[in-house]
Amino acid sequence: MNTPRLVVLVTALGLSGCAFAGPEIKPIEPLVVPSTTPPSDTPACRLFDPALLTEHRFYNGYANASSCFWLSDDSGPLMISVRDGMTPAQYLAEPDGLKTSPITIGSHSGVLAENSAGRGTCGVVLTHSGDLTSAQMLTDAGGRACEIAEAVMTAIEPKLPS
Repeated sequence: MNTPRLVVLVTALGLSGCAFAGPEIKPIEPLVVPSTTPPSDTPACRLFDPALLTEHRFYNGYANASSCFWLSDDSGPLMISVRDGMTPAQYLAEPDGLKTSPITIGSHSGVLAENSAGRGTCGVVLTHSGDLTSAQMLTDAGGRACEIAEAVMTAIEPKLPS
């Protein structure tokens, strides 16, 4: 039959596409693999109401067991996490340029961590009852990452146990 000719033709056509350069593909770096957990069912998501900070236009993206990821078209992504039995030092990674300073919001103390998830990011980590809660801006947010993370944590703080 014509099977050998067909194989040669298909192979030639397939290889001819290799000579043409396609458009540049920019990789997308996901924050985390989304889960099927409904965001409203996680403790971290119940802490923050995006209506409290309307100027940043946060909307709910997705959640996993201990974190909630809020998206924003103008400020970038925000991650709110609740961790049991951890200290800020255990929670914060040690990326290049990590700069920490003590912070108090309401009745809770903690750490303001510049470059908490890499350059330009910022996190606020508060401790309570042996646990910790954090808000991290995962983008530089136009140089306002720490300001926004602190505002988010100020909105969350009254809901934290003493």
